[in-house]
Amino acid sequence: MIIARIFEVKYAPSQEGLKKACREALAQMDAGKYGEELEEGYSQVLCYGVAFYKKHCLVWQKEYGPASRRS
Repeated sequence: MIIARIFEVKYAPSQEGLKKACREALAQMDAGKYGEELEEGYSQVLCYGVAFYKKHCLVWQKEYGPASRRS
């Protein structure tokens, strides 16, 4: 199993804004179809939305593509 990992990093304006920044990072990857080119060459494509505020960090993960829609 070969896994691709894609990261989008955002800076949050406050510690309370970390969740919103992670959500925006994942939405940007969806809108830009960042993982589309990788779907054929990898068994799994994982997207990571990373948000920073000073020394605080939050990371959310989402699987990209048809594999994420399997039941």
